[in-house]
Amino acid sequence: MSITLYRWCSRAREMSCNVLLPVLLPALCCAPANAQQRDLTFTPFHANGIYQPGEKVGWTVTRQNGATGPARLDYEIKKNELEVLRSSTLDLSSGTATIEAVLDEPCMVFVELKPEGAAAATGGPQRRPYASVGAAVAPDRLRPSVPRPADFDEFWASKLKAMRAIPIDPVLTPITSNVPGVEISAVKVTVLDSHMQGYVAKPQREGKFPALVTYQGAGVRALRPDAAAARAAEGWLVVDVDSHDKAPDAPTGPPSNYQTIGNTDREQSYFLNMYLRDTRAIDYVASRPDWDGKTIVILGTSMGGQQGLVTAALNPERITALLVNEPSGGDTNGELHGRSAAYPNWPAKDPNAMQAGLYFDTVNFASLVKAPSLVSMGFIDTVVPPAGVWVAFNQIPAPKEALPMIDANHVHITPDKVGAFAQRSKEVLAQLLTGDGYKPNEGLTGGGRPNRQVTQAVPPGGRPPVSPERQEEQRKAREEQVRNDWAQMKRYRDDDAKIGPPGKGEKRVVFMGDSITDGWIRQAPEFFQAKPYFDRGISGQTTPQMLVRFRQDVINLHPKVVVILAGTNDIAGNTGPATPEMIQDNLVSMVEIAHANGIKVVLSSITPSDDFWWNPGTKPAHRIAEMNIWIKAYAAKHGLVYLDYYSAMVDDIGGMKREFTRDGVHPNPAGFALMGDLAEKAIAAALAGKSGK
Repeated sequence: MSITLYRWCSRAREMSCNVLLPVLLPALCCAPANAQQRDLTFTPFHANGIYQPGEKVGWTVTRQNGATGPARLDYEIKKNELEVLRSSTLDLSSGTATIEAVLDEPCMVFVELKPEGAAAATGGPQRRPYASVGAAVAPDRLRPSVPRPADFDEFWASKLKAMRAIPIDPVLTPITSNVPGVEISAVKVTVLDSHMQGYVAKPQREGKFPALVTYQGAGVRALRPDAAAARAAEGWLVVDVDSHDKAPDAPTGPPSNYQTIGNTDREQSYFLNMYLRDTRAIDYVASRPDWDGKTIVILGTSMGGQQGLVTAALNPERITALLVNEPSGGDTNGELHGRSAAYPNWPAKDPNAMQAGLYFDTVNFASLVKAPSLVSMGFIDTVVPPAGVWVAFNQIPAPKEALPMIDANHVHITPDKVGAFAQRSKEVLAQLLTGDGYKPNEGLTGGGRPNRQVTQAVPPGGRPPVSPERQEEQRKAREEQVRNDWAQMKRYRDDDAKIGPPGKGEKRVVFMGDSITDGWIRQAPEFFQAKPYFDRGISGQTTPQMLVRFRQDVINLHPKVVVILAGTNDIAGNTGPATPEMIQDNLVSMVEIAHANGIKVVLSSITPSDDFWWNPGTKPAHRIAEMNIWIKAYAAKHGLVYLDYYSAMVDDIGGMKREFTRDGVHPNPAGFALMGDLAEKAIAAALAGKSGK
């Protein structure tokens, strides 16, 4: 069933979250949008969730075999989480269906699903939908809903001037550190009409240190001194800023609805003093003799990201780098212009609140930021809708890196889906701590679908560039092979001839594939040791070449199971242009030959890659994702075991996660370890006569 939508033109208090995120497991691109719905899989048409106007936005929805959940789901497609474009019902009785839409303007697309006839999820922005998915259409072209106030800069300049006329007068109260080699104190400094309070921690040795200033998410709570101490142990001078004028160990302070205080008057808004306290933290760092005089990095999540972005804007010459995760506070007037607004949800029906909110809107600060910036956004975030984050991000004139998290709601709702920010910010902080600086990956700053910038044959850290002489040698070798042994039959011919028939009870398995399979036995030989497993991968091969040698290298070995991993090199064009139908035909032929000979088949997904170093500019991510949709559906239809390497290894832009690859295409030992675990489960399922994933 295909549900298609064509061409439309034209909140409650945020729960607390700690800015110092743990290193979480990265989100899987094709995982269920809601963790409670483990029997549903949403596979986006574009693996990175980003489309251009006029392109078909969509998902293949798969209901797992043996699922206990409903087979029919009501859903709504919304533009920018506000305007309902279509309400319909998804029928998954056949196992799969699609949700599709075509939008011809920049926007976010949000789909919320529930069991047919069930009541809609309640709780406003904090609700937990039964399931939801999101996508972006030309997000780099999203623009502010209203202009900046004419006196915006003047207003904030006057407030900063008045504050800086007052002495800082820091008061430090040492506390016991639970982290060896770190000293920590509670700190209190004078602002304008309040005090900046928090913790300051540093290595317990003489010296000057780079500074890390962290801001807290929404809520009122005691800060954790051990979080600041842990950062200090790495070598940072840390200032962990309380969002409120209260002692950092106090669990209470202002009322829980503090964000509404003074929200109709810029002079009375609660955020006025909050933002001034945030900048005062920077003043305090600059006054300390143990600061290195060069580096101040800002880190914040949610309302902490909101404060961080504002602080970077108000201190443009001082901030070295800005790292913010799902920053709130943007697009305050969005609901008046077709976009759902973010926390703190200034009331859209109050004109005074809408006007006052503009002076505290991150969108209006972003154009002042000069620091290299890392900004993440959750595509199904209902607390901080991603449209507003993109709008603020697009206003930043400095080098910047967008980090889309297509399966993430807000951090406290889907904490397991924000690992991409935890990992990337960890990498950036490590670079900054050693003085290497931060150079954002700007692949998403103008042009829709991202490209990793490749200045040599491969990304940094991959294979070295190949000299022209070596390229010519390789070309001649390929030509010689094509003339004399196109399918490379001689590679395993002698080895195959030496292998006798399987012993009694032997459960022989053959792995048929290309360089990924070929390299597996070299990179992770322990996987094959003491097992009746035979590696028959050949580097560079395409599916027609594998089909030619399938009888010699698979059938004649009489295995119980064959694991087929193929298609990468077809997409790369190694043996000439290959249409999806050509690849599919070759895979089908291998499956049919195996079945005709009583061999069970494990059909593997193609592993992810967003570029091929031997054929740069191919941009294969989308074709790989689409081919995997077909492979999975074919396996389900014909009772094969589908081995899903892709979902476990793909990153946010359709490439292979850095921790699993050596060059963006081939797995490293960690990648092969992951693949080995998945393969063992798939082989066991095939031997047991089970089908499906």
